[in-house]
Amino acid sequence: MNRLLLLATGGTIAGCADDSATLNDYTAGVLGGDALLAAVPQLQDLATITVEQVANVDSADLLFEHWRALVARIRDAFAADPELVGMVITHGTNTLEETAWLLQLLIDDPRPVVLVGAMRPATALSADGPLNLLQAVQVALSPVARGYGVLVVMDGQIHGAQRVTKAATQGVGAFASPGSGPLGRVDDFGVHLPMASGSWQVPFAGLALPEQWPQVPIVYGSVEPEPLLLTACLNARVPGLVFTGTGAGQLSAAERSALQAWSGKRPLMLRANRCGSGPVQSHSDDERLGLLSAGSLNPQKARVLLLLCLLAEVDRGGLSARLLKLEPVN
Repeated sequence: MNRLLLLATGGTIAGCADDSATLNDYTAGVLGGDALLAAVPQLQDLATITVEQVANVDSADLLFEHWRALVARIRDAFAADPELVGMVITHGTNTLEETAWLLQLLIDDPRPVVLVGAMRPATALSADGPLNLLQAVQVALSPVARGYGVLVVMDGQIHGAQRVTKAATQGVGAFASPGSGPLGRVDDFGVHLPMASGSWQVPFAGLALPEQWPQVPIVYGSVEPEPLLLTACLNARVPGLVFTGTGAGQLSAAERSALQAWSGKRPLMLRANRCGSGPVQSHSDDERLGLLSAGSLNPQKARVLLLLCLLAEVDRGGLSARLLKLEPVN
C-alpha cells in the first residue's frame, strides 16, 4: 500500500468539549494524532499511515519553534523515503493559512503536503474533522495533487497555500481563497483537481531555520491611527514591519509623515490591506518611504514572507524580486 506520514499539531480537530452539543467552549489540542486516525477506520483501506505528534496546541499558541520542528521533519522525511507518497498535517484553523504559506515557501518537493483542520471539536455532533481528514488523505494520495506544493483541504474544497484564508469565525465552510476560489474539490467520487500547470519555484528551499527569529509586527490602519504604535516599532529597531492599510493598502498622512521623519534605518516594510481581498498596487511614494506593496498577500502572509526574507538576509531589492515571482498563482 502507499505510505503516508501524518504530522499532528493539535487544534480544534483534536479538541474536546464537555458535551456533544457544545461547539464553542472547548479545549483545543487534547487528542493525539493516533486518536484522530482511529476515528476514521476507512483510512486503513487507503494507505499505510504513520503518525507523529509534532505539537498539540491551539494554533493561536503556535510558536516559531513549532514551525522549525515541522519544517525539519518534513524535509527529513521526504529526503529519507523516496517511496513516501505525501504528508498530511492536522492543524488548528486560526493560523493554518500561515503555516501552509510558510511551508509553501520552504518545502521543495513535488509530493503533496496537505494541511487540514476542523471548525467543530472532535466531541461535537456532526464533527467535521473526521471527514476533513479522510478527504485530506485522499488528496495527499492523488497523483494530480503532485506539483501544487502545499494544499489545504477543508469542507470538500482544495485550496492553494498562497490565497487560502479563514474567512469566518464559525461554520464548516469557513475557508476561502479570495480572488481565485478553490483549486478543486474532493468527494466520494474522488479528487477533482486539474494537473498542476507548472513547477513552483521555492524561494527559500535551502534556508536553515534558526532558534531565534526576528520580530515583525503588523500595524493596522484605522481612522486617526495611534502614532505611538508606529513610533514604538521604529524606536525598537524592528527589522520588519507590515502595514494593514485601509482601502488598497493606504497609509494615513500621519503614518507617512512618521516614516519620512524617521532618521534611522528603516525596517523592511510591506503594505497589505484590511479589505480581505484584492491586490495592493505600487505607489509613487513607496520608494521614498521604503515601502513595498504586498500584492495579493494578506497581512499575516506578508509577515511570513518578511520573516523568511529577514532570516535569509534579503534586502528590499531581493524582497521586491520575490514578490514579482508570486504572481500569477496556479
